[in-house]
Amino acid sequence: METVFDHGISNSEIRQIGFLDKEKYLQVVDEQSSRFDLALLYHLRGELEKVNEYLEGLPPIVVNDFWRTVTHP
Repeated sequence: METVFDHGISNSEIRQIGFLDKEKYLQVVDEQSSRFDLALLYHLRGELEKVNEYLEGLPPIVVNDFWRTVTHP
């Protein structure tokens, strides 16, 4: 499964997204959460095409939650 750790996430980005350390994260993350986090990472980086790529195929409620999260901090 692809995660943010496969995409060169920085310590600053980890703090901004706000999750556990790498080992704990990899123990608990599932496919849906990983895609959500990847979308968050690319939103932070300003790469909207990548955001949409990772949101594609997720349930609409999850996609709505993503946009609520990033537009209403």
